[in-house]
Amino acid sequence: MKAFALYLLCSLALFGATASNFKETRYLFALDKNVTLEGFITFGEQNIIIEYVKPESKVLTYFEEKLTIQDQNGYRAVDAQSMPSLNYFFMIIKAVHDENSVLLDSFFDTTTKGDETLLIPKGVAAEVLEEVRIVRQAKKLKSLQVKIKNGDRITIEILD
Repeated sequence: MKAFALYLLCSLALFGATASNFKETRYLFALDKNVTLEGFITFGEQNIIIEYVKPESKVLTYFEEKLTIQDQNGYRAVDAQSMPSLNYFFMIIKAVHDENSVLLDSFFDTTTKGDETLLIPKGVAAEVLEEVRIVRQAKKLKSLQVKIKNGDRITIEILD
């Protein structure tokens, strides 16, 4: 369950800007419940930082295949290599941010119509994800929807 929760949190990182204010809505199929979070994401040259500010404070940092989590319970680190799906997911996040089509093509079949891009996972990504839908407006990311094979969904809206 912890790995799945981390996977959901990490899905935020598909934003296209260097720093973005976002609202995330997760639908948790097993609980039939929606959860709403707000925060910021920043892409460094070699790291990704996700800072949640609502409903509670939490900071996730991905650097050199390690994820660190800082929240009200303290500070802990997770080795992404011990969780291959998490490691692949951060590689994909970075590829989307950097618009690395070669790497994206190795994980997804891509279809673009107007401002909407549909990513259908293949290979390892297909074991976890059903689809990823990205909507851009004037080439800027506006929203992202991730459908996971277990019925969970994540919808992210850029607020700035």
